[in-house]
Order: sequence, then structure tokens, then C-alpha cells
Amino acid sequence: MALISQSIPNLINGVSQQPPSLRLNTQAELQENGLSNVVTGLSKRPSSQHIADLGVINNIDKAFIHTIRRDENEFYSMVVDTAGTIKVFDKDGVSKTVTNNAASYLSGLTDPSQELAAVSIADTTFILNKNTVVAKGTNTSPSRNPEALVYVKQADYSSTYRLKLTKGASTSTVEFATKSSTQSSTSLTQNAERGASTDLIAENLDTFSGSIVNVTYYDNITDGATVTGLTLTRYGSVIHIQSDDTTNFTVEVGDSHGGDHLLLFKTETADFKKLPTEGPVDFNIKVSGDNQKAQDDYYVKFTADGVWKETIEPNIIIDLDATTLPHKLAKQPDGSFIFDEVSYADRRVGDDGTNDFPSFIGYTLADIFFHRDRLGVLADENVIFARAGEYVDFDFFRKSTLTIVDSDPIDVAVSSNKVSILKHAVPFNEALLLFSDLTQFKLTADPVLTPETVNIANTTEFEASLRAKPAQAGKFVYFASKRGAWSGMWEYYVDTDTDTNDATESTAHVPEYLNGDVTNIQASSNEDMLLVQTDNDPEALYVYRYYWSGREKLQSSWSRWVFDGDVIGCSFNRADITLLIKRGTNLYLERINLSVDDATNYTTGQFSIHLDRRVQLETAGLTTVPYVDAATIYIDQTGNVINLVDVAGKLAGSEIVYAGIPYTFKYQFSEPVVKQANQPVTTGVLNLRNYAVVYNNTGFFEVDVTPSRRATYNRKFTGRIVSGAANILNRAAIDSGTYEFGILAKSDKVSIVLKSDSHLPCVFQSAEWEGFYVLRSRRM
Repeated sequence: MALISQSIPNLINGVSQQPPSLRLNTQAELQENGLSNVVTGLSKRPSSQHIADLGVINNIDKAFIHTIRRDENEFYSMVVDTAGTIKVFDKDGVSKTVTNNAASYLSGLTDPSQELAAVSIADTTFILNKNTVVAKGTNTSPSRNPEALVYVKQADYSSTYRLKLTKGASTSTVEFATKSSTQSSTSLTQNAERGASTDLIAENLDTFSGSIVNVTYYDNITDGATVTGLTLTRYGSVIHIQSDDTTNFTVEVGDSHGGDHLLLFKTETADFKKLPTEGPVDFNIKVSGDNQKAQDDYYVKFTADGVWKETIEPNIIIDLDATTLPHKLAKQPDGSFIFDEVSYADRRVGDDGTNDFPSFIGYTLADIFFHRDRLGVLADENVIFARAGEYVDFDFFRKSTLTIVDSDPIDVAVSSNKVSILKHAVPFNEALLLFSDLTQFKLTADPVLTPETVNIANTTEFEASLRAKPAQAGKFVYFASKRGAWSGMWEYYVDTDTDTNDATESTAHVPEYLNGDVTNIQASSNEDMLLVQTDNDPEALYVYRYYWSGREKLQSSWSRWVFDGDVIGCSFNRADITLLIKRGTNLYLERINLSVDDATNYTTGQFSIHLDRRVQLETAGLTTVPYVDAATIYIDQTGNVINLVDVAGKLAGSEIVYAGIPYTFKYQFSEPVVKQANQPVTTGVLNLRNYAVVYNNTGFFEVDVTPSRRATYNRKFTGRIVSGAANILNRAAIDSGTYEFGILAKSDKVSIVLKSDSHLPCVFQSAEWEGFYVLRSRRM
């Protein structure tokens, strides 16, 4: 029998569900309400501070929670309940006025937490209803009665010009010939010259009254009778012919030069360059595309500026139904909010073939995001981006069908041999990571995101549980997976050696730890922390702490934080965690500060106070606890528990009193295993003799030693050590040192738990055990 010892260098690697022989010495069997930190060690988690009672929220368990973070000092909590009511609270829990001008968009919700998505950009939050099918609008492009242009492009001597109009049973023709340039007198020569002008020819072709004007200028004149239902208007050398109603008509033109002098434009033309420089405003005509130039058909109209401008086909739907698209919650200058429809630009050019509606028409939208100066949405297997750089009238249509510009909208589908319905989009490593249930895609573009440079590649195929949106932290994206009644978490990253994407499971050593479906994932790169909520454990937050040194992960710690109510939502703001906690029918706003506890500024000895729902009572501020809870206790500045009746006296003496609810920290050591050369030795028997833990700035903790089939042995550390410097009368003793306690049990037949339900801090940095180890044989 040999007396041996082994050091546990730190206690910061959280829980492991592996067999004890495979665990790290620094991993535990259980850790609740503990905070693992590579600098300070294992401590009791910081307390939650009561901010405000937010009142009653309908069906709060199903409410949609979104944090509007304008900057580090101004952020809001938005709550949407099943009735579609939007409530916004600032960081102090003050309710802001919300004017709902589009309540119908949020009607019919049954589980807003799953049916809504949101993204915030500065003072505007875009809210997406995943149940709403996106539709076209009902507005159409301008429609004009049938019309045509007859353009007298050239004029010449001894030439014939003819115009024939037919509408219904009414037909009429005007025809005449210009005179020869050779005449017998000066006056006749002048008449011939005048008759060979384009504007005068147009003036005579415009006459369907049986009376040709300027007959002396022409030969062989055929008068045209009036054609019922047509209006003719001349613009210089151009004749505009338009039906008085929607009934169509026919036009025939002819000249003695093979059609080079008299041009007809009606409905469509093959040559844009031949269009006249005069005409009626808003005359619309289709220009046939050029196959050799890979040019589509397009439409042009004549403007008041005297130019032809690209336009849209007449009488087609031009708008999106804004009532079915994401809406916006906008912060106003007075601090209130207005919920209203978003303005979406109309289709202005082309037709259904050359500038069709976005692919989300007829589908519900799954997610909304902002990436590379573009608002984007997911619909089925497509990613759709609005025009770049526009924040008011979001535009999902091209501005020209003749050319593609870099800022044009983007509509692209993923390509896979599986059905890949996209659920979430997360900006990642200068790209956009797209998640479906079975596949991950990466949308990239170099150097800028344009319709010509966009590319989507199938990168990895991990089965994902996408009830919670994946969260990005630094160079990682965290997403959930499902395994029966439990969930797992994965770290998605770029492998710099191979320049490929990959993912590793951060819960591989705790496969049955996250209880139920993951409903919320929040990540902080500042704190190297991940917060996970599940549906089967609403009173808890699962906390993942990690630490990388270069390419080596030195910490991978899972633990569980437990509260006295259901955690409805959580989010990070720098070193703060904002919590929305349901107790009874009310929702409470609370905050956990992960950096420095402000109580250290006021307590004698500068120690932290660990009470949930903590409030600070003082004469010039809050003097009573703003909630009712029978478990509330009161702590003075010396760290002593005082009675409620003594609080008033303390405040009258300008002292500060802390009030709140105690909560319990627990840490169960893993079963000690003897190892040689880092390999477990399992043939011997280890009888534990004692443990020693190194503590720092600690005021209280307990040790429960429970051998198999024996009663629990409890030891308490109070910080009061005889002749210790911290052992001062009437003041909490906060001490640092080593605490040793006996075990006297087999290593695999005993439970060793550190715990503390005190308001005083406890911090543990390392441990060591001693025991007698017996081998049945000697190793060779």
C-alpha cells in the first residue's frame, strides 16, 4: 500500500459525461451556478440584478424576444406576444410608446418565438412573419389606347407618299406625289421645293377630311375621308394616331423609296435608332432585342425632355404587396416607436420575361438579414438581396434590362442533390453562411457582392436543428443538432490549413447534457461565452466557456446556471447579460455583469454580493424592494445578514443595504483516477484519504462528502481562521488559502461536492487529493 497524491491544476473545464478514466483532471461531474474563468478560476456566478417588472405579457412562454442594440449604451428589448402586440423596453425597463399602424401583419400568431424573425439596422428593426405568403401587388403600369407613329423621315422630289387607316368597317387613304424638281417657272420651282419637306408632307398625310391642304405643291392627290374613332395629331414631321377607345386599328404606309422615307411605329420596332425625335409624351413601344448582342427585348417611352427612356410594358403588375413583406419598427426622435409597412420600389422597366418578380413570390420567407450593404431574405431554396445601398425604398427589381450593374438585386438558388430549404443566414468570415436541415452553404463574392460575382458553394453536410438561429462569435458560428431527447452544439469554422469549412462538436464530451430542443443561442466574443436555452429546461441557461491560445483550445467548459423563474430570453451587451425572466404571469428584466460587481465599491473589504434579483437600497435612491418574494434577505455593507426591521436604520445612517434571493453554487469533483504517463491505471484500488482545495477571496462554502451507503459528511468554511488577518469582528471574513478535508472512502464509491448558498463569494483555483493506492500486481 502506497500513499500517493495528485494535483488538479484548475477547476475550469466544466462538466464531462465521459467515463472518469477518460476525463481530464480539470473536468467535473456536476457544475451549477459556477463561472469558469481561465484567469480567476472557478467561482460562483455573478448575481442577477433586478432592473424592472415589465408586467403581464400574454402567453409569454411563446413570445418573440429580440434585442435592439443601437450602440453599447442604448439598447432595447422588444417583445411580441401571441396577440401581435409589440412592447419595447429600454435598458432600464421603461416601456416605450409603440404605435402599430400595421397590426394585420402580426395577426394569427400562435407561437411568435418560432414564427417571427428580426434584424436591426441602426434605428430600424425589420420584422418578418414566417407564416405570410409573399404576393404581388395590384397596381399596373400605365395603359394607353392603341396608337401609332408615322414618321416622315425623308422627303424628295417626284416621290409618292401614302397613308391608309382602318378601324372596324371604316377605311380611308391619303396619297399624293411630290412634284419634279424641274419646273417651267420660278414660282413652280418654289412650290416643288416647298412640297418636298418632311413637315409639310406630314401635315398633308395628317388630313383625313376629304380636303388636302396645299394642293399646289403636289400631284395625283387622293383625298382621305374621315376615319371614325381615330384622333390624329402632328408633331413636326411625326403623325400620332390614337384610337379613341380600346379598339385596335391598322395602319399602312408606303413611299416610292421602298419604305425608307415613311416609317411606321406601332407596338414594336426592331431598330431603336430609327425612332423619331418628336412625338407625344409617354408614347410606349417595344424594341426587339438583338440576338447577336445577347440583348433582350425592352420598352421605351417618349419623355417631355424629348428623349426616349427605357420603361415598362404597359398594363402589367408593377408592385409588391407590402402587406405580405417584412415590416419595420422604427425609433422616432422623441424615443417612441412606430410599426408600419416598409416601402418597396415598383418595377419600372421590362416585362415578366426580362425583369420578373423576385422568386419569393408565392412562398413564405424564412429569415431576414443584412449583408454587404444589402437587405436579404431567404425563401425556399433561394437567397434574394435587394439593391445595394438603399435603405428607404428597398428595390428587388432591375433598373435596366439592357445592362446588369453591380448594385442590381441578386436572386440566386442553392444547388444540391438534396432538398435544401434554407432556414437561416449568418454573416461569417466575409461570406454568408446558409443553413438548411442537412446542408450548409457559403455565399461568397469577390471583390464585391454583385449579380455577376455571387457564388454559392455546398461546403459541409451536418445535420442541424434550426429552431434557434445559429450565432456568430469571432471566427466561429455555433449551431445546434438533435439526438433524441438531447441536443448538441457545434463550432463551425474555417480550417486555415486547407482553407475549407468544418465543424466540431463542442458537446462531444457531454452528449446528454442539453435537455430538449435548443431554442436560443447567444454568443459573445468579448467573454468567450455561449448561452444556450432549451425547451425542456426553461429555468436554466447552459453556459459554454472556451479559451483559445493560438490554435490550441485550453478551455472547453459546459455548466448550467439555474434561476428561480423561467428564462424567456437572454442577450449580450459587452460584459453584461440581459435576462427576461418569467415569474408567475409577470416578466422581469434583469442583468448580470460579468466584469466587476459594483458591490465591491461599497462593501467593507470590497467583496461581491451574490444574490439573484439583487437591488441596492440607499437613502437617496431605492429604499424598498420593488418586488415581493418570501426568500428575500438583506445584507449590510459589512456582509452580514440583517433583519428587515433593521434596514430603515441602516439607510438612515447613510449606509447601503443589498437585498435579493440566495442561490446555490454546486461543483462535484470527478472520480479520481490514477494515471501513469497520462494513461489510466485501472487494476488497483484507490482509497481516498483527504482533499485540499485552494481558494481565493472566499467568504463561505460547504463540502459534502457522501460515501456509498453512508451518511453525508458536511464541512463548512466561513473564512474565519484563528489569528487570520481577515477574521475581524462584525465583518464578513474574506480569505485566501488552502482548505483540507477528510474523505476516507474508495474513490469510486464517494461523492465530493463543493457548494455555497451564501451571498459571500467563493473562488476555487485548484485542488489536490491524497490516497492509498494498492496494486494487485507489479507492472513490468
